[in-house]
Amino acid sequence: MSRVLVIGDPHCPAMHKDYPAFLKRIYAKHRCNQVVVIGDLVDWSSISYHPKAPSLMNSEKELADARVQVKRLYKAFPKATWLIGNHDSLTERKASDLGLPLSVLKDYADLWEVKGWEVIPRYGHKMIDGVMYQHGDRGKGGNISSAFLNAQSEHCSVVQGHFHSQFGVLYFANAKTRLFGMQVGCGVDHDKEAMAYGKKYNSKPILGCGVVIDGVTAICEPMLLSGSDKTKMP
Repeated sequence: MSRVLVIGDPHCPAMHKDYPAFLKRIYAKHRCNQVVVIGDLVDWSSISYHPKAPSLMNSEKELADARVQVKRLYKAFPKATWLIGNHDSLTERKASDLGLPLSVLKDYADLWEVKGWEVIPRYGHKMIDGVMYQHGDRGKGGNISSAFLNAQSEHCSVVQGHFHSQFGVLYFANAKTRLFGMQVGCGVDHDKEAMAYGKKYNSKPILGCGVVIDGVTAICEPMLLSGSDKTKMP
């Protein structure tokens, strides 16, 4: 059986500077033995479909800066499963828009220098102890807990990210089983210019991660932020 650390969307190079240290503390606290990066490891704001400031259009600089942050996560967790998210896959999506065969692109593990990680293609999932881990950009959406809705549809517990402002665990049970849906929040720095597209929304990112023990116990760990008010946005 397993003790899985679930890393929320980091969006490198827009990851919060304290997020890797927080993840290492939670990994040690719960004596985890597996790691899942739930998706959107990188942001790719320079080539995204969101409106962007001119300062975000330098793809070479973004690639270099993102690699620095990805390296921090890879050094901390050299063995992990990475679920490709909608931002991770922007290279594929842009290539498809241009009619390029995807075989011309670098492998994700090569591109981001994470050869020790298992890479799951976009819209794919990983099953561990009967729990489905997915990025969250497939299946059902919702304003409260998309993971909960997807757990009901999939008839198994579901853990996902994608929705930065959704964080927590909801359980449900019937006469035969008890299942849960868990949203793990994210690891972004809200003040980074790449995250500006979210400023129009009332709901803001919740920084944190998840832990799943033996496939039956789900724990959300919020990240305390610096400053006198520990609940403030970074």
